[in-house]
Amino acid sequence: MQRQSSCWWLASWRKLEQEWQATSARAQQQLSKISESVQKTTYLEGDHWGSLSDCALLQERASSRLWELVHRCRVRLGEELRALRSIVVRMKALLHDDAALDDQAFLVELVAMYDQELLTKAMIAADVAECSSHETMTLYIASWQMQPHIHRARIDEILQLIQDDAHYSK
Repeated sequence: MQRQSSCWWLASWRKLEQEWQATSARAQQQLSKISESVQKTTYLEGDHWGSLSDCALLQERASSRLWELVHRCRVRLGEELRALRSIVVRMKALLHDDAALDDQAFLVELVAMYDQELLTKAMIAADVAECSSHETMTLYIASWQMQPHIHRARIDEILQLIQDDAHYSK
């Protein structure tokens, strides 16, 4: 018996993957703003004011504005994180209970990567505003950008296998 000659989920997954990349980049911008603002607040508490060290009101206003920016960026980061969660939910919706496992084995593997990456991003977002260590902030931003659970080489391999497989060609 001849099966359908197409990878039925690939076009939808590619669109979702592009949406993921764009949303993740927007979220990373918010993460960077949070990191910069939190780092600036550490300087407000130090002896970096020089001749303005006696201006408590100025220091308080600067600190207040930075923390307001952190709050706004955390809200936006939360919105972007919810958008990433929605993308993963839509990726999971591509899985069909009635489809043969071999028809969607690659999709299961891809969705698992994005699901794990979403968990990592959620953990970073939960901790970022409470973190004052510059090294940890740098690690968070690098991790967000590198997306260590999304194995680019494996994704490329899967896409090449789909393309080369006569089972999926028209």
